[in-house]
Amino acid sequence: MQIGFSDILQIIVGGLAMGCVYSLVALGYTITYNSLRVINFAQGDMFMLGAVFGLTIYLNFGGYYFISLIFAGLGAALVGMIIERIIFRTLRNSPPLNLIIATIGVSIVIRALAQIIWGSQAMSFPPVFGSSPVKIGPIVIMPSYLWIIGIAFVSILLLTFFFKKTLTGKAMLATAQHRDAASIMGINIFKSDSLAASISAGLGGIGGVLVGPIFFVETEMGAIAGLKGFAAAVLGGFGSVPGAIVGGVILGLAENFSASFISSAYRDAVAFLILIGVLVFKPNGILGKKIMRV
Repeated sequence: MQIGFSDILQIIVGGLAMGCVYSLVALGYTITYNSLRVINFAQGDMFMLGAVFGLTIYLNFGGYYFISLIFAGLGAALVGMIIERIIFRTLRNSPPLNLIIATIGVSIVIRALAQIIWGSQAMSFPPVFGSSPVKIGPIVIMPSYLWIIGIAFVSILLLTFFFKKTLTGKAMLATAQHRDAASIMGINIFKSDSLAASISAGLGGIGGVLVGPIFFVETEMGAIAGLKGFAAAVLGGFGSVPGAIVGGVILGLAENFSASFISSAYRDAVAFLILIGVLVFKPNGILGKKIMRV
């Protein structure tokens, strides 16, 4: 099968769309790690919760997708805040391994509860973006990809504005840099912790709602999405916000190109091959800072 220039452009657009979703999940890992020093392996389940929340709201409250998107993100954010209050804050002074095990336990509990509420069957999200392809120059693109890229881009812009231009965002950055100094300066570090957890979960939830109309919605969808988001965060440089974005985009493009040129059967394996390669040859990631060991 010959692949022309227009086909390559379509592959790039599809890869960018999925890369943007991975970037949102990776940003969730990054924000939680920078603020709470926790690698939250329940982040993928925030992705799943966003998808099932969004589908439920869409089907039961008038079929307005953007309202579903907003409230699903807020619902996931609320769950993230509750987890921070009950689990992360309680175990703050525990060894890191205890926290990691706790996040895995939280993930299992959330998935089990979701199966009780929504069942284990895959659910179909209506084609809210339309099913007619859009022709832009030499390429034909599904409108859902354009909407995903656009919404993810706006979400990242709003997040950047929040951290750079608002007092609350700057307080969160200060807390992430030095908790004790931030506390001395009068910053409520526990409020910053809760906000960081809710923003991280909300980003994951938005990612889940975005892919809902493309793939089936199911309670197990968060497992692979969480691992790919983690791979993207490591690829870009764990703890780096720009790195999370870059890592997600590279991962999405790599997946799409491998599915098109090799086989779609290896699509999911690409993320983990990249993860292993980065850990072996460039452990700090693309934009991560070099850690000095003595």
